[in-house]
Amino acid sequence: MEPREYRPVSPRRRLLIVLLAVATAGAGILTMLERRGQILRNRPSVPVCKSGQRVGCVGGMAELIMAPAASAPP
Repeated sequence: MEPREYRPVSPRRRLLIVLLAVATAGAGILTMLERRGQILRNRPSVPVCKSGQRVGCVGGMAELIMAPAASAPP
């Protein structure tokens, strides 16, 4: 079986390949940026912290639950 002779891609076919690649990339980017079907939720309004307030406000401290530290090996 003889190998087929190499035939370069024609300019029209190259243009088609480039246009398809650009269209595919553009469609991918647009679908990532589009917000269709997104659920819009009303966010509860949280007041800004007053002086001395640390809990239950924007900029306050969050409660943190930590596991106890492991004991040192003997």
